[in-house]
Amino acid sequence: MDRKSSSLILFSWKQFWISLLYENLPPVIGSPLAALAVERSPSKAWNICQNRNLMVLSTRYNPAYFIVFSWLVVYPGSWLITAGLIISLFFDSQTLWGIDPLQVMCAYAFLFCRRLIIAVKYGYFSSKEFNLLSEPAPDWDFEKGSSKLIAVGWSSPLEHPGLVEAELAQANERTDGGLDQPPSTERRSRLKRAATAVIEAAYGLKAPSWYNALIAVSVLTILFSLVFSKFYFDQPIIGEQLQVLIANLASYAGILAGMGIMGFGLLCAFDFERRRVACEVVSKMLVSVSKVDNPNEFVTKSPADLRDWLSLRRVIRSFGERYRLRVQAYTSILLCFAILCVALLNFLAWTKTTHHLSTIAVLLTTTFVIAFIGSFAMRCAIQLQQQSYIARSELLTYLLEAEIEVDSDSAAKDSSDLSKDKTRRMLKLIDEYIDFSEIVHKPITVLGYRADGALIASVLGILVTGLLLAVQGFAESGIAYDHTGWANITG
Repeated sequence: MDRKSSSLILFSWKQFWISLLYENLPPVIGSPLAALAVERSPSKAWNICQNRNLMVLSTRYNPAYFIVFSWLVVYPGSWLITAGLIISLFFDSQTLWGIDPLQVMCAYAFLFCRRLIIAVKYGYFSSKEFNLLSEPAPDWDFEKGSSKLIAVGWSSPLEHPGLVEAELAQANERTDGGLDQPPSTERRSRLKRAATAVIEAAYGLKAPSWYNALIAVSVLTILFSLVFSKFYFDQPIIGEQLQVLIANLASYAGILAGMGIMGFGLLCAFDFERRRVACEVVSKMLVSVSKVDNPNEFVTKSPADLRDWLSLRRVIRSFGERYRLRVQAYTSILLCFAILCVALLNFLAWTKTTHHLSTIAVLLTTTFVIAFIGSFAMRCAIQLQQQSYIARSELLTYLLEAEIEVDSDSAAKDSSDLSKDKTRRMLKLIDEYIDFSEIVHKPITVLGYRADGALIASVLGILVTGLLLAVQGFAESGIAYDHTGWANITG
């Protein structure tokens, strides 16, 4: 029972909903009160606020620069976006001339999507890690929190002391001690060296420098479409009245918060690529007898080496599994955001809801930007999944060569034939294991579907179909726009 439970990584809905509550209430104002209500202990609530950045004050938990940044940027930005949403929804439309409430809601959706991703992160925490968040430092501190971030710790795990070692130990535990199974000390040492070499080769890669440029261009494109459309139709870009000023600034701040989710999309693609490289390196370690020139390579014709190679592959596939599950969820959330934008376009077209053309501009540019980044992430996920097919193909090639060799070598000794027969059976079993474990039981998934060639076509097909339906809706609904960009709804 213990072995089975340790090999499973379960998503905790309780941790998710608690985290989503903390993240969506205004920091400093609402979220600390929620922490006090949930934890029912002032000391635990205080620790939660420090460890989750709900109201950071103590340098014992967080460095001074992080505290200053939170109070000067993070908290005011959250308050501004929340205030803008409330004003746009509940204030008189005559007072908010030029402000489309749907537009502010779209901007707030960027912030909500980022908070949803953070809540998913905590949902994948182990119960021990989640409980440590309510404990004082150093049980949980800034470094431990940073190591759990996709954009910080996991983007460069080799630079965070102890992270690789901890993840490797967990992967070894989830595979029933795969690195410790060889009976001889020499083989165990070789297996651990091979695992370390694979991790260093794959997870030592740096995220491409153009990622940051693409993130900036993506967000600025959406922001420019909003500002330009407002300027073109002579709508207030900033505004003179306080309510208009807050609503406009909230829209801009919400879109700038989209840098986070765009960055998550690219980092998801980067993680898929690193895992593909790791699987590729492991596959190259399985060689024929004539090509052995590295002590970390595993001989195709040796049953013992095949068993060690399979143990290595299982450990590498399980390395950082919580992060892999989070990456799959983040990619799905990003794509759902694009689908939601298309759905909102159809809502405006078919229900004839009053709106401003700048809202249409924001929805369209957001859809195109996320479709591009999401397609890139899906492509990397598909390549990772295809690596399992490649591994099976190589195994079947080795198996075919072994069968041909046995049939053509009638003078082989009985002991050699026995060894070859064991090797062939081992190759068949490994092929069946990879087929079930990596393709049937636990494949790489996005939106709940296995990452294969049809995935991108299906997702983009949904988006394109939705956009065409929206175009048809606008054409048939009798919606016209006046010189200020507002929709004039006709019967």
